[in-house]
Amino acid sequence: MRVFLRLCISLIGFSCIISAHASKGIDWQLTESGDLFDIARTYQKQAELPDEVTLILQANDVHVADNHVTEHVKKIWFYPNARDVENDGDHSIYYNEKIERLTLLSIASMNSLGEVKSMDPSVIQVLDTDNSRSFSDSKKVVLTIPGLAGGSLSIIEYKLIRDLSKQESDWSKIHFTQWGYPADQFNLSINWPASKQLFWSSNSSDVMCKAEENQLLCSGSDIPAFKNDNNIYWRDHIGQIAIGELQNWQQVIDTSKDAMNKALSDTTGADELVQSITADSPSIDEKISKIHEFVARDIRYVSISELGHTITPHDVASVIKNRYGDCKDKSMLLNELLRRIGINSYPVLVATDRSAPEELLIPTLGYFNHVVICFDRQSQQHCLDATNQDTYWLYTPSWIQNTVTLPLVNSKQPSILANSLYRWQLNASTQITFNRDGGQSEDQKRQFIGEYASSMKNILLSRTEEERETWLTNQYHDKVTSLSEPEFDVINLSEMAPQLVINSRAKIKPFLDSSANLEYEENDAWLIDELNSMRLQNKHYDEHFTGLKLHTEYLYDTKGIWKITRTPPVLNFKYNFGSLRRQIELTPSKKLIVTTDIEIPEQQIKKNQLEAFNRFLDLLKQESMIRFNGLLLKTSHKSKT
Repeated sequence: MRVFLRLCISLIGFSCIISAHASKGIDWQLTESGDLFDIARTYQKQAELPDEVTLILQANDVHVADNHVTEHVKKIWFYPNARDVENDGDHSIYYNEKIERLTLLSIASMNSLGEVKSMDPSVIQVLDTDNSRSFSDSKKVVLTIPGLAGGSLSIIEYKLIRDLSKQESDWSKIHFTQWGYPADQFNLSINWPASKQLFWSSNSSDVMCKAEENQLLCSGSDIPAFKNDNNIYWRDHIGQIAIGELQNWQQVIDTSKDAMNKALSDTTGADELVQSITADSPSIDEKISKIHEFVARDIRYVSISELGHTITPHDVASVIKNRYGDCKDKSMLLNELLRRIGINSYPVLVATDRSAPEELLIPTLGYFNHVVICFDRQSQQHCLDATNQDTYWLYTPSWIQNTVTLPLVNSKQPSILANSLYRWQLNASTQITFNRDGGQSEDQKRQFIGEYASSMKNILLSRTEEERETWLTNQYHDKVTSLSEPEFDVINLSEMAPQLVINSRAKIKPFLDSSANLEYEENDAWLIDELNSMRLQNKHYDEHFTGLKLHTEYLYDTKGIWKITRTPPVLNFKYNFGSLRRQIELTPSKKLIVTTDIEIPEQQIKKNQLEAFNRFLDLLKQESMIRFNGLLLKTSHKSKT
C-alpha cells in the first residue's frame, strides 16, 4: 500500500544514548555458570542442530507481592550461521527506570566448543523510547553480546523488580508465546499472595495453562514461528497470555478519568486564552479550528512523563504558562478549552499498535499508549489529536484510524476508532495545449483533501524549500514525464487547512509530428500512481483497505492544428470492490475533456479475496489509458510550411 501511509501509522521520535554509568536502575551481577549454561552446553552437544534461528528456551518466573513484582527471565537463542547473527543477534530489554530495578545476571555467548564470552558493562546502550505521539516512560537497554558467530548461542538472564507503590495505573503483564522464529520450550510461572486477586486469559493454541490457587503455570514446546505480514498489527494475531489486577473495563475508565481530571486542579488562564484564540472567530467551527491549531502548534511537545506523571497530566495552568507539555498535557488542555466554548468533549485512550478489540484479553490501561479528544457534532464524531500539527480538525488523523480505543465515558467498552470512507482523496486537473513544434504546454492542479492533505504537508514541511522543489520535480519526472522541468506553487502548505493544492506549469519538449495526422495516447498519470500505491500485500491475513476517492480531468486543446476525430470510450465500470466512471466531452470550441472518477471505499478484504482485489486494481489501470486521433487541418499544415 501507499508508502507514506505508514508515516501516519509509524511513530516519529528520536533516541538518545545514555552511558552505562549514567543509566539509572541497572545493576550488574554477571555470571558464566549455572543451570542456563548447563542447558546451553548440553544443547551444543546435540548430533543435529537446527538450520534456522531458534529460541531454545524462554522461561519467565513472576512473583507478585503486595508492593512489588519480581520477574526472572531466562533466554537461550541459537544462530546457525553468520548471516543469522548479523540479522538477529541483537537483543534488548525494556524497563521503566522510575519504578523498576533491572539486574543483569548473564549476557553472554557460547560457541560450538562451549567457550563463553560475557558482555562488557561499559558498552551498554540505554535508549529513550518516548515520542511525541505516546505516553511512555520506558527505556530500551541494548545488549551487545560479544563473540556471536555461526553455530553459537546467546544466553540472557535478568531480573526486573517493579515498585507497585510508585505505579499510577493498574499492574498487568502481556506474555507473548510466539516469536519470529520457532521456539523449543516456553515456560511461564506466576504466583501471587492470597491478599491479591489476579485475572488472566490466553489466546495461545501452542501453550497450555493451568491455574491453581494463587498460581498460574503455562508451558509449551515445539512452538512454530509467528507468521507476520506486510500490513497488520501483529499484536492482534500473535499468541499471548495476559494477567492483571482489574476485572472490568469500567475500572480502567475510572482509574484513567481520575488521573486525567487532575489536570483540572488548576485551570488559571484558560478563560483568557480561549478569548485570545477565538476573538476573531464568530462560528463554533472556526473556534474549534483555532483552538485545535493553537494546542497542536503553539504548545511545544516536551517529554515530561516523570514519576507521578506517566499517565497523570500536569495541571492546565502550568501547561498554559510554560507553553509545553507531553501528549496527555496537550490533550487535557485541548479538552478544557473546547469545553469553554460549549463543546462536550471527552478524552479517549488509543492503543496505536492494535486494531482488534476482541484481542484485548484482560481489562488494563497497559494496552493504551496515546490519548485524543473526541466529541459529537452534527451527528458525527470528531476526534482531535493534540500532537498532530497538519490534520484539519474535521478529519481524524490517519495514523490512529482503525486502532483500538477506549472512551473515558462510563460503561464504554474498547472499540475501533472510526475510519473515513475515503482516507485518500485527490482531485487532479490537467490542461494540455499543443503547439506547432510538436510540444505541449501543461498546467496542472492537484488538490489533496483531508488526511491526504495532512500526509503531503508532513512530507513537504519536513524538507527545506530547495529540497521540496527537488522532491516535487523528481516525483513529476517519475510519474508524468521527464521531457520538462516543471515549476511548482504549493497552496496552504503551512496552514492547518482541509486541503493542500499543488500547482505546476511545464513546457514539454517536442515529441509529436505536427505535419501528420495525430495518434495520441497517454496514461492518466496520477490515477496510475494512486492505484499502484494501493495494492494489497498481505499473504497470511485479511487486509484493511483504507479507501480511495480520485477525480481526474484532462483538457486537451489542439489549437487548430488537428481536428479530433476519435475520442476515448465512455466507461461505467462497477464491481463489488468499487467503481470507475469516465466521461468524454468535445466542446463547441473543439477541446476534448476527459474526466475519470474512481471510488473504492474503506473495507476489510478477506485473505481469499486479496488477489481478486489486486486484479480489480489492475483492470482499472488498464482503463487509465487516454487515446484519441486527430485529422491534420490543411490551414495548420500550410501555415507551418
